[in-house]
Amino acid sequence: MSKLNHTRHTKPMVRDSNDEMQVKAALDGEKDREKDLAFIVAQPRGRRWLHEVIYQMCHLDSLSHVPGDTHSTAFNEGARSVGQRILSEIRVQHHDAFIKMMEENRSDE
Repeated sequence: MSKLNHTRHTKPMVRDSNDEMQVKAALDGEKDREKDLAFIVAQPRGRRWLHEVIYQMCHLDSLSHVPGDTHSTAFNEGARSVGQRILSEIRVQHHDAFIKMMEENRSDE
């Protein structure tokens, strides 16, 4: 069983900051996760897939509210929260790829 605890954003959390192994494992995990995102946004297919996840599956540009249905509203807000988190990480860590993703998936309707 791992001694690391994970937050809701899957970043490893160190229980004992004096334990160099825990600190190193947390830093390595975060760097590895950043490399995962870099790998995905480096390719047009990855950017297209992320755009679909963020804007279609997570309904980022849609209203979450479902009149008379608090459970569906909460469910939709959960999906939007995931989309916002992914989009935020792309914007911060890979801004150029974010711009490219938006240009590649622009709808001129």
